[in-house]
Amino acid sequence: MKNQEYKRFWTLFLGLFVFTLLLNSCEKDNNDGVNTPVTVTKVYLEDAESSVPDREVTFARLGQTIRLEGSGFIGVKKVFINGYDSYFNPAYMTDNSMLVSISQNVPTIKATEEEKNTIRLFKSESNSFTYSFEIRASAPTVTAISHTMPQAGDRITIYGTGLQGITSITFPGNVTVTEGIVSDDEDGKFCMVTVPDGVSDDGGAILVVGANGGAYSPACFNFKKGLFQNFDDVNNYSWASGIDDAGTPLTDEIPASGDGPKSQGGYQCFNVNGESIAANSDKRYWTNSSSWPSNLLSVIPASTPASECGVQMDIYVENDWNSGIIRMVMADGSGTDRYCMIYRPWYVNGTVVPFENPGYWFTITLPFSDSEDYVGKTFGDVVTSMADAAYQQSGPWFHNIGVPDVVEPTATNVKIYFDNLRVVPLNTPSYSDFPGVAE
Repeated sequence: MKNQEYKRFWTLFLGLFVFTLLLNSCEKDNNDGVNTPVTVTKVYLEDAESSVPDREVTFARLGQTIRLEGSGFIGVKKVFINGYDSYFNPAYMTDNSMLVSISQNVPTIKATEEEKNTIRLFKSESNSFTYSFEIRASAPTVTAISHTMPQAGDRITIYGTGLQGITSITFPGNVTVTEGIVSDDEDGKFCMVTVPDGVSDDGGAILVVGANGGAYSPACFNFKKGLFQNFDDVNNYSWASGIDDAGTPLTDEIPASGDGPKSQGGYQCFNVNGESIAANSDKRYWTNSSSWPSNLLSVIPASTPASECGVQMDIYVENDWNSGIIRMVMADGSGTDRYCMIYRPWYVNGTVVPFENPGYWFTITLPFSDSEDYVGKTFGDVVTSMADAAYQQSGPWFHNIGVPDVVEPTATNVKIYFDNLRVVPLNTPSYSDFPGVAE
Protein backbone atom coordinates (compact mmCIF):
# COMPACT_ATOMS: atom_id res chain seq x y z
CA MET A 1 0.00 0.00 0.00
CA LYS A 2 2.80 2.37 0.96
CA ASN A 3 4.68 1.41 -2.22
CA GLN A 4 1.67 2.31 -4.36
CA GLU A 5 1.30 5.71 -2.65
CA TYR A 6 5.04 6.27 -3.06
CA LYS A 7 4.81 5.56 -6.80
CA ARG A 8 1.79 7.85 -7.20
CA PHE A 9 3.66 10.64 -5.38
CA TRP A 10 6.68 10.42 -7.63
CA THR A 11 4.53 10.14 -10.74
CA LEU A 12 2.66 13.32 -9.78
CA PHE A 13 5.90 15.04 -8.84
CA LEU A 14 7.57 14.18 -12.13
CA GLY A 15 4.45 15.25 -14.05
CA LEU A 16 4.40 18.61 -12.33
CA PHE A 17 8.12 18.99 -12.89
CA VAL A 18 7.81 18.33 -16.62
CA PHE A 19 4.78 20.67 -16.89
CA THR A 20 6.72 23.40 -15.10
CA LEU A 21 9.64 22.96 -17.49
CA LEU A 22 7.31 23.17 -20.48
CA LEU A 23 5.56 26.23 -19.08
CA ASN A 24 8.84 27.96 -18.39
CA SER A 25 10.00 27.06 -21.89
CA CYS A 26 6.86 28.57 -23.42
CA GLU A 27 7.16 31.70 -21.31
CA LYS A 28 10.81 31.95 -22.24
CA ASP A 29 9.97 31.65 -25.94
CA ASN A 30 7.22 34.25 -25.56
CA ASN A 31 9.47 36.60 -23.64
CA ASP A 32 12.19 36.10 -26.24
CA GLY A 33 9.71 37.27 -28.91
CA VAL A 34 8.79 40.40 -26.98
CA ASN A 35 12.30 41.25 -25.94
CA THR A 36 14.10 40.43 -29.19
CA PRO A 37 15.03 43.61 -31.05
CA VAL A 38 13.10 44.14 -34.29
CA THR A 39 14.61 45.52 -37.50
CA VAL A 40 13.42 46.13 -41.06
CA THR A 41 15.95 45.86 -43.86
CA LYS A 42 13.83 45.87 -47.04
CA VAL A 43 10.27 46.48 -48.24
CA TYR A 44 8.58 44.64 -51.11
CA LEU A 45 5.41 45.53 -53.03
CA GLU A 46 2.99 42.63 -53.37
CA ASP A 47 1.10 42.67 -56.68
CA ALA A 48 -0.20 39.36 -57.99
CA GLU A 49 -1.10 40.94 -61.37
CA SER A 50 2.42 42.20 -62.04
CA SER A 51 5.15 40.25 -63.77
CA VAL A 52 7.17 41.07 -60.64
CA PRO A 53 4.71 40.07 -57.88
CA ASP A 54 7.22 40.58 -55.06
CA ARG A 55 9.17 43.72 -56.02
CA GLU A 56 11.65 45.53 -53.78
CA VAL A 57 10.53 49.18 -53.58
CA THR A 58 11.45 52.48 -51.98
CA PHE A 59 7.85 53.71 -51.75
CA ALA A 60 4.30 52.40 -51.73
CA ARG A 61 0.81 53.83 -52.13
CA LEU A 62 -2.39 53.85 -50.14
CA GLY A 63 -4.39 50.69 -50.75
CA GLN A 64 -1.35 48.54 -51.53
CA THR A 65 0.05 45.56 -49.63
CA ILE A 66 3.72 45.44 -48.70
CA ARG A 67 5.99 42.76 -47.31
CA LEU A 68 8.53 43.73 -44.69
CA GLU A 69 11.79 41.84 -44.53
CA GLY A 70 14.06 41.92 -41.50
CA SER A 71 14.30 40.14 -38.15
CA GLY A 72 12.59 39.89 -34.78
CA PHE A 73 9.03 40.15 -36.13
CA ILE A 74 7.63 37.49 -33.77
CA GLY A 75 6.08 39.40 -30.89
CA VAL A 76 5.17 42.54 -32.89
CA LYS A 77 1.84 43.77 -31.56
CA LYS A 78 1.17 46.81 -33.76
CA VAL A 79 2.38 48.38 -37.01
CA PHE A 80 2.00 52.13 -37.46
CA ILE A 81 2.31 53.64 -40.96
CA ASN A 82 2.64 57.43 -40.84
CA GLY A 83 1.27 57.10 -37.32
CA TYR A 84 -1.82 55.15 -38.42
CA ASP A 85 -2.50 51.77 -36.75
CA SER A 86 -2.33 49.42 -39.74
CA TYR A 87 -3.62 45.90 -40.28
CA PHE A 88 -1.41 42.84 -40.49
CA ASN A 89 -2.27 39.14 -40.23
CA PRO A 90 -0.07 37.20 -37.77
CA ALA A 91 -0.82 34.04 -39.76
CA TYR A 92 1.38 35.41 -42.55
CA MET A 93 4.22 36.39 -40.25
CA THR A 94 7.56 34.73 -39.63
CA ASP A 95 10.42 36.11 -37.63
CA ASN A 96 11.89 37.51 -40.85
CA SER A 97 8.89 38.41 -43.00
CA MET A 98 5.41 39.91 -42.59
CA LEU A 99 2.62 41.35 -44.77
CA VAL A 100 1.09 44.73 -43.99
CA SER A 101 -1.85 46.51 -45.68
CA ILE A 102 -1.59 50.27 -46.25
CA SER A 103 -5.06 51.62 -45.49
CA GLN A 104 -6.64 54.36 -47.60
CA ASN A 105 -6.97 56.21 -44.28
CA VAL A 106 -3.22 56.53 -43.76
CA PRO A 107 -2.37 60.26 -43.78
CA THR A 108 0.20 61.46 -46.32
CA ILE A 109 0.29 65.23 -46.76
CA LYS A 110 -1.38 65.72 -43.35
CA ALA A 111 0.89 63.33 -41.42
CA THR A 112 3.00 64.97 -38.74
CA GLU A 113 6.59 65.68 -39.70
CA GLU A 114 7.77 63.19 -37.09
CA GLU A 115 5.59 60.37 -38.42
CA LYS A 116 5.53 61.18 -42.15
CA ASN A 117 7.09 58.49 -44.35
CA THR A 118 7.70 56.04 -41.51
CA ILE A 119 6.78 52.45 -40.63
CA ARG A 120 6.93 51.75 -36.90
CA LEU A 121 6.86 48.21 -35.50
CA PHE A 122 5.80 48.11 -31.85
CA LYS A 123 6.43 45.30 -29.37
CA SER A 124 6.49 47.28 -26.14
CA GLU A 125 7.21 50.77 -24.90
CA SER A 126 10.87 49.80 -24.65
CA ASN A 127 11.06 47.75 -27.85
CA SER A 128 9.98 49.30 -31.14
CA PHE A 129 11.63 50.08 -34.46
CA THR A 130 10.99 52.93 -36.92
CA TYR A 131 11.89 52.49 -40.59
CA SER A 132 12.02 55.42 -43.01
CA PHE A 133 9.89 54.63 -46.06
CA GLU A 134 8.02 56.89 -48.48
CA ILE A 135 4.23 56.59 -48.39
CA ARG A 136 2.37 58.13 -51.31
CA ALA A 137 -1.32 58.71 -51.82
CA SER A 138 -3.14 56.82 -54.57
CA ALA A 139 -1.67 57.37 -58.03
CA PRO A 140 -2.56 60.84 -59.37
CA THR A 141 -4.78 61.37 -62.40
CA VAL A 142 -5.32 64.15 -64.92
CA THR A 143 -8.97 64.42 -65.92
CA ALA A 144 -9.16 67.76 -67.74
CA ILE A 145 -7.17 70.79 -68.87
CA SER A 146 -8.75 74.25 -68.94
CA HIS A 147 -7.39 74.97 -72.43
CA THR A 148 -5.75 72.36 -74.65
CA MET A 149 -4.60 74.66 -77.46
CA PRO A 150 -3.28 77.73 -75.63
CA GLN A 151 -0.56 80.12 -76.66
CA ALA A 152 2.85 80.40 -74.99
CA GLY A 153 2.52 82.60 -71.92
CA ASP A 154 -1.10 81.62 -71.20
CA ARG A 155 -1.88 80.42 -67.69
CA ILE A 156 -3.78 77.12 -67.70
CA THR A 157 -5.25 74.84 -65.03
CA ILE A 158 -4.83 71.08 -64.99
CA TYR A 159 -7.56 69.19 -63.10
CA GLY A 160 -7.45 65.73 -61.56
CA THR A 161 -6.78 63.87 -58.33
CA GLY A 162 -3.69 63.52 -56.18
CA LEU A 163 -2.08 66.64 -57.68
CA GLN A 164 -0.29 67.72 -54.50
CA GLY A 165 3.25 69.04 -54.56
CA ILE A 166 3.64 69.16 -58.36
CA THR A 167 7.32 69.66 -59.18
CA SER A 168 7.40 69.33 -62.98
CA ILE A 169 5.05 69.45 -65.98
CA THR A 170 6.28 68.18 -69.35
CA PHE A 171 4.53 69.32 -72.53
CA PRO A 172 4.55 67.69 -76.00
CA GLY A 173 7.96 68.16 -77.56
CA ASN A 174 9.60 67.23 -74.23
CA VAL A 175 9.41 70.80 -72.92
CA THR A 176 9.52 70.68 -69.11
CA VAL A 177 8.47 73.41 -66.67
CA THR A 178 9.67 73.31 -63.06
CA GLU A 179 9.15 76.93 -61.99
CA GLY A 180 5.99 78.88 -61.24
CA ILE A 181 3.77 75.83 -60.69
CA VAL A 182 0.94 76.27 -58.20
CA SER A 183 -0.46 73.07 -56.63
CA ASP A 184 -3.61 72.40 -54.65
CA ASP A 185 -1.71 70.84 -51.76
CA GLU A 186 -4.83 70.57 -49.61
CA ASP A 187 -7.08 68.45 -51.85
CA GLY A 188 -4.91 67.74 -54.90
CA LYS A 189 -7.68 68.67 -57.34
CA PHE A 190 -5.68 70.98 -59.63
CA CYS A 191 -2.40 72.63 -60.47
CA MET A 192 -1.67 75.75 -62.55
CA VAL A 193 1.20 76.47 -64.91
CA THR A 194 2.25 78.99 -67.57
CA VAL A 195 2.55 77.46 -71.03
CA PRO A 196 6.17 77.56 -72.23
CA ASP A 197 7.56 78.26 -75.69
CA GLY A 198 8.38 75.37 -77.98
CA VAL A 199 5.41 73.06 -77.41
CA SER A 200 5.13 70.69 -80.38
CA ASP A 201 2.31 71.31 -82.87
CA ASP A 202 2.02 67.54 -83.25
CA GLY A 203 0.43 67.53 -79.82
CA GLY A 204 0.19 64.73 -77.31
CA ALA A 205 -0.15 64.18 -73.59
CA ILE A 206 1.07 66.34 -70.71
CA LEU A 207 3.06 64.59 -67.96
CA VAL A 208 2.56 65.90 -64.43
CA VAL A 209 4.93 64.75 -61.64
CA GLY A 210 4.49 65.52 -57.95
CA ALA A 211 4.43 64.20 -54.41
CA ASN A 212 2.23 61.25 -55.38
CA GLY A 213 4.09 60.30 -58.54
CA GLY A 214 3.32 60.98 -62.16
CA ALA A 215 0.25 61.02 -64.42
CA TYR A 216 -0.44 61.68 -68.09
CA SER A 217 -3.29 63.73 -69.49
CA PRO A 218 -5.32 62.55 -72.47
CA ALA A 219 -3.22 62.86 -75.63
CA CYS A 220 -5.12 65.88 -76.99
CA PHE A 221 -2.92 68.79 -75.95
CA ASN A 222 -2.01 71.14 -78.84
CA PHE A 223 -3.22 68.60 -81.40
CA LYS A 224 -3.17 71.03 -84.31
CA LYS A 225 -3.11 68.18 -86.82
CA GLY A 226 -6.80 67.68 -86.08
CA LEU A 227 -7.96 71.24 -86.88
CA PHE A 228 -10.84 71.56 -89.35
CA GLN A 229 -11.81 75.20 -88.64
CA ASN A 230 -9.81 77.96 -86.95
CA PHE A 231 -10.99 81.04 -88.95
CA ASP A 232 -7.38 81.78 -89.95
CA ASP A 233 -5.34 79.32 -92.00
CA VAL A 234 -7.81 76.43 -91.73
CA ASN A 235 -11.20 77.39 -93.10
CA ASN A 236 -13.97 75.00 -94.18
CA TYR A 237 -16.85 77.45 -93.68
CA SER A 238 -20.00 76.58 -95.65
CA TRP A 239 -22.93 78.65 -94.38
CA ALA A 240 -24.74 79.70 -91.23
CA SER A 241 -28.13 80.72 -89.90
CA GLY A 242 -28.80 83.23 -87.15
CA ILE A 243 -25.20 84.50 -87.22
CA ASP A 244 -24.67 87.89 -88.82
CA ASP A 245 -21.93 88.00 -91.48
CA ALA A 246 -20.76 84.52 -90.43
CA GLY A 247 -18.26 84.29 -93.25
CA THR A 248 -16.21 87.16 -91.83
CA PRO A 249 -14.33 86.26 -88.63
CA LEU A 250 -14.26 88.51 -85.59
CA THR A 251 -10.74 89.60 -84.71
CA ASP A 252 -10.77 91.89 -81.64
CA GLU A 253 -8.69 90.39 -78.85
CA ILE A 254 -10.92 89.16 -76.01
CA PRO A 255 -10.82 89.32 -73.09
CA ALA A 256 -8.82 92.52 -72.96
CA SER A 257 -7.05 91.72 -69.69
CA GLY A 258 -6.01 88.83 -67.45
CA ASP A 259 -3.38 86.10 -67.79
CA GLY A 260 -5.83 83.39 -68.91
CA PRO A 261 -6.06 82.32 -72.57
CA LYS A 262 -7.27 85.00 -74.99
CA SER A 263 -8.61 84.88 -78.54
CA GLN A 264 -6.24 83.69 -81.26
CA GLY A 265 -6.71 85.64 -84.48
CA GLY A 266 -10.13 85.04 -86.02
CA TYR A 267 -13.15 83.48 -84.30
CA GLN A 268 -16.94 83.52 -84.44
CA CYS A 269 -19.80 84.06 -82.00
CA PHE A 270 -23.33 82.90 -81.34
CA ASN A 271 -25.29 86.11 -80.53
CA VAL A 272 -22.49 88.66 -80.76
CA ASN A 273 -24.93 91.54 -80.10
CA GLY A 274 -26.28 89.99 -76.91
CA GLU A 275 -29.88 89.88 -78.09
CA SER A 276 -32.55 87.75 -76.44
CA ILE A 277 -32.59 84.23 -77.89
CA ALA A 278 -36.08 82.77 -77.67
CA ALA A 279 -36.69 79.36 -76.13
CA ASN A 280 -36.36 76.47 -78.61
CA SER A 281 -34.71 78.62 -81.28
CA ASP A 282 -31.18 78.03 -82.56
CA LYS A 283 -28.17 79.56 -84.30
CA ARG A 284 -26.14 77.30 -86.60
CA TYR A 285 -22.63 77.35 -87.99
CA TRP A 286 -21.80 74.82 -90.70
CA THR A 287 -18.51 73.60 -92.16
CA ASN A 288 -18.27 71.76 -95.48
CA SER A 289 -17.56 68.15 -94.45
CA SER A 290 -17.13 66.71 -97.93
CA SER A 291 -13.36 66.32 -97.53
CA TRP A 292 -11.86 67.22 -94.15
CA PRO A 293 -13.15 64.17 -92.20
CA SER A 294 -11.43 61.62 -94.45
CA ASN A 295 -8.25 63.73 -94.43
CA LEU A 296 -8.05 63.25 -90.65
CA LEU A 297 -7.83 59.47 -91.03
CA SER A 298 -4.11 60.01 -91.58
CA VAL A 299 -3.71 61.42 -88.04
CA ILE A 300 -6.36 59.43 -86.16
CA PRO A 301 -6.58 55.77 -87.22
CA ALA A 302 -9.98 54.60 -88.43
CA SER A 303 -9.91 51.81 -85.82
CA THR A 304 -9.77 54.27 -82.90
CA PRO A 305 -12.79 53.66 -80.62
CA ALA A 306 -15.33 56.48 -80.65
CA SER A 307 -14.86 56.77 -76.89
CA GLU A 308 -11.17 57.55 -77.42
CA CYS A 309 -11.56 60.47 -79.84
CA GLY A 310 -13.90 63.39 -80.30
CA VAL A 311 -14.30 67.08 -81.08
CA GLN A 312 -12.79 69.88 -79.06
CA MET A 313 -13.44 73.59 -79.44
CA ASP A 314 -12.40 76.65 -77.48
CA ILE A 315 -15.12 78.99 -76.24
CA TYR A 316 -15.44 82.28 -74.38
CA VAL A 317 -18.70 83.21 -72.65
CA GLU A 318 -20.30 86.54 -71.79
CA ASN A 319 -23.55 87.02 -69.84
CA ASP A 320 -25.37 84.34 -67.84
CA TRP A 321 -25.72 80.87 -69.33
CA ASN A 322 -28.77 79.27 -67.75
CA SER A 323 -30.56 77.89 -70.78
CA GLY A 324 -29.51 76.33 -74.08
CA ILE A 325 -26.78 73.96 -75.25
CA ILE A 326 -23.97 73.68 -77.74
CA ARG A 327 -24.92 70.92 -80.15
CA MET A 328 -22.05 69.59 -82.26
CA VAL A 329 -23.65 67.99 -85.32
CA MET A 330 -21.44 65.57 -87.24
CA ALA A 331 -23.78 64.16 -89.92
CA ASP A 332 -26.73 66.35 -90.97
CA GLY A 333 -30.05 65.20 -92.37
CA SER A 334 -31.22 62.50 -89.94
CA GLY A 335 -33.03 64.72 -87.45
CA THR A 336 -31.96 67.22 -84.81
CA ASP A 337 -30.94 64.66 -82.17
CA ARG A 338 -29.01 62.25 -84.39
CA TYR A 339 -25.24 62.05 -84.92
CA CYS A 340 -24.47 64.86 -82.49
CA MET A 341 -22.87 65.53 -79.09
CA ILE A 342 -24.15 68.03 -76.54
CA TYR A 343 -22.47 70.41 -74.08
CA ARG A 344 -24.76 71.66 -71.29
CA PRO A 345 -22.64 73.14 -68.44
CA TRP A 346 -25.57 74.27 -66.29
CA TYR A 347 -26.97 70.76 -65.79
CA VAL A 348 -24.62 68.29 -64.12
CA ASN A 349 -25.38 64.80 -62.77
CA GLY A 350 -29.12 65.40 -62.90
CA THR A 351 -28.96 68.75 -61.12
CA VAL A 352 -29.24 72.36 -62.31
CA VAL A 353 -26.07 74.19 -61.26
CA PRO A 354 -24.88 77.77 -61.87
CA PHE A 355 -22.52 78.05 -64.82
CA GLU A 356 -19.16 79.16 -63.45
CA ASN A 357 -17.64 81.47 -66.02
CA PRO A 358 -13.83 81.45 -65.74
CA GLY A 359 -13.56 84.78 -67.57
CA TYR A 360 -11.19 83.47 -70.26
CA TRP A 361 -11.23 81.10 -73.24
CA PHE A 362 -11.51 77.44 -72.29
CA THR A 363 -11.79 74.10 -74.09
CA ILE A 364 -14.84 71.88 -74.21
CA THR A 365 -14.49 68.20 -75.10
CA LEU A 366 -17.18 66.16 -76.87
CA PRO A 367 -16.29 62.45 -77.25
CA PHE A 368 -17.98 60.88 -80.29
CA SER A 369 -19.38 58.17 -78.02
CA ASP A 370 -21.54 60.85 -76.34
CA SER A 371 -23.79 60.38 -79.35
CA GLU A 372 -25.94 57.26 -79.16
CA ASP A 373 -25.27 56.77 -82.87
CA TYR A 374 -21.56 56.30 -82.19
CA VAL A 375 -21.64 54.15 -79.05
CA GLY A 376 -19.46 51.09 -79.65
CA LYS A 377 -18.30 52.49 -83.00
CA THR A 378 -14.95 53.75 -84.31
CA PHE A 379 -13.64 56.96 -85.83
CA GLY A 380 -13.88 55.23 -89.18
CA ASP A 381 -17.61 54.77 -88.56
CA VAL A 382 -17.92 58.48 -87.72
CA VAL A 383 -16.25 59.44 -91.01
CA THR A 384 -18.48 57.02 -92.94
CA SER A 385 -21.62 58.50 -91.37
CA MET A 386 -20.52 61.97 -92.44
CA ALA A 387 -19.83 60.79 -96.00
CA ASP A 388 -23.22 59.06 -96.17
CA ALA A 389 -25.18 61.97 -94.67
CA ALA A 390 -27.97 63.59 -96.65
CA TYR A 391 -26.12 66.89 -96.29
CA GLN A 392 -22.33 66.87 -96.08
CA GLN A 393 -22.03 69.57 -93.48
CA SER A 394 -21.13 69.57 -89.82
CA GLY A 395 -20.66 72.16 -87.14
CA PRO A 396 -21.73 73.65 -83.81
CA TRP A 397 -25.13 75.13 -83.00
CA PHE A 398 -26.40 77.08 -80.08
CA HIS A 399 -29.77 75.45 -79.46
CA ASN A 400 -31.84 77.09 -76.73
CA ILE A 401 -33.45 74.01 -75.23
CA GLY A 402 -33.70 72.81 -71.64
CA VAL A 403 -33.70 69.22 -70.41
CA PRO A 404 -36.62 67.16 -71.72
CA ASP A 405 -39.21 66.45 -69.01
CA VAL A 406 -36.97 68.12 -66.41
CA VAL A 407 -36.16 71.77 -67.20
CA GLU A 408 -38.00 74.11 -69.56
CA PRO A 409 -35.88 76.51 -71.66
CA THR A 410 -36.07 80.26 -71.13
CA ALA A 411 -35.05 83.21 -73.23
CA THR A 412 -31.34 84.00 -72.84
CA ASN A 413 -28.90 86.69 -73.97
CA VAL A 414 -25.77 84.57 -73.51
CA LYS A 415 -22.93 85.23 -75.95
CA ILE A 416 -20.71 82.28 -76.82
CA TYR A 417 -17.59 82.89 -78.89
CA PHE A 418 -15.92 79.84 -80.48
CA ASP A 419 -12.70 78.90 -82.26
CA ASN A 420 -10.29 76.05 -83.07
CA LEU A 421 -12.71 73.26 -83.97
CA ARG A 422 -10.70 70.06 -84.08
CA VAL A 423 -10.83 66.29 -83.89
CA VAL A 424 -8.51 64.93 -81.19
CA PRO A 425 -7.43 61.63 -79.64
CA LEU A 426 -8.67 61.18 -76.06
CA ASN A 427 -6.71 58.11 -75.00
CA THR A 428 -4.52 58.54 -71.91
CA PRO A 429 -1.02 56.99 -71.94
CA SER A 430 -0.31 54.78 -68.94
CA TYR A 431 2.25 55.91 -66.38
CA SER A 432 4.41 53.35 -64.59
CA ASP A 433 5.92 53.80 -61.15
CA PHE A 434 8.67 51.48 -62.41
CA PRO A 435 9.69 52.64 -65.90
CA GLY A 436 11.81 50.29 -67.93
CA VAL A 437 10.51 47.22 -66.11
CA ALA A 438 8.09 44.86 -67.82
CA GLU A 439 4.75 44.58 -66.05
